Amino acid sequence: MADKYPSMTKLYEDPLNVEGTTYGKRWRRHEWIQLMEAQATDNPEGQKIVLAVHGGGIEGGTSEIALAVAGYHPATFAQATDCYGLHDLWIFEGLLSSGNSDLHVTSTHYDDPIALKLVQISRRCLSLHGLSDALADGKIQIGGLDTELKSIVLGELTAAGIPAAIVTEGNVDADDPDNICNKTTSGAGVQLEMGTTYRASLFAPDCNTRELRKNNTNSAFCKLVGVLRKAMSRVY
Repeated sequence: MADKYPSMTKLYEDPLNVEGTTYGKRWRRHEWIQLMEAQATDNPEGQKIVLAVHGGGIEGGTSEIALAVAGYHPATFAQATDCYGLHDLWIFEGLLSSGNSDLHVTSTHYDDPIALKLVQISRRCLSLHGLSDALADGKIQIGGLDTELKSIVLGELTAAGIPAAIVTEGNVDADDPDNICNKTTSGAGVQLEMGTTYRASLFAPDCNTRELRKNNTNSAFCKLVGVLRKAMSRVY
């Protein structure tokens, strides 16, 4: 089904869409640091970014996963202590009680200026998405143009017993350079597509709502987050 809006620009131009009511945006850009007397050097942690471009009620669970993979508790924002660092972050969330699918803008048309800038100044990108169980086929579908990170993510997921596969064709392979995940300094990123049932399994029973998810993650959530954080730590 075609998106209601052909771009984020058009979504924002609609007066019915009000930030804080219809949708929300969250992001984090890490600071630059001065290592030499006359040369500012970018913080190495800030060269990686995690995205949830369809968070909140659009593709449930992706906001919480993105926060945790970036290194923040989804409810308290406490920083992770696993020595895998903190990453830059972009989240766009549907806040409607229903009909959040109207706020879905496909990744190849995702022209939010803040999100684009955050990705364009990053070397690595991990973009988290949700899809139907039928399309997921019981696995996390791994796409994108970053072949190194795709291989690492697949290996770490497989080692943890989480079914996954690299997508080579179809609508979720994320091999279009216009996909926001591929607009990094290296011209490549990784997109993960997770099925509806799998995403629901990451939270306590009867807690798969935007209001409850952040406080009700479970061991499966922690396993996935740990795997993805380890994978991100293996690239530069």
